[in-house]
Amino acid sequence: MLDQLTELHADFIEALEEVSRLMACAYQQLGPVADDHVLAQAGLEHGREIVLDYLAHHEAGIAFEHLLYMIDEPPLAVSPACRAALARIAARLGMPLGR
Repeated sequence: MLDQLTELHADFIEALEEVSRLMACAYQQLGPVADDHVLAQAGLEHGREIVLDYLAHHEAGIAFEHLLYMIDEPPLAVSPACRAALARIAARLGMPLGR
């Protein structure tokens, strides 16, 4: 059981590294964010902290949903490696990938 949790956490971190980097680049390229821009939505700019907080409180399902929200809303183009990590998370949690 502990190995599964460790692997799940590792997959979250792998995906978060890429998603956070892509999100930071999107904000940097955009400059000031207009209120009506997709990146002005709550939970995107500091999404990494939100996902990690959910994980710390043993809410992996909600953390996964937020991670997918971070990818889908802008939308971000993630790598095959990130997609594979997301698929492993979905399988471990018994949740649909939703993509």
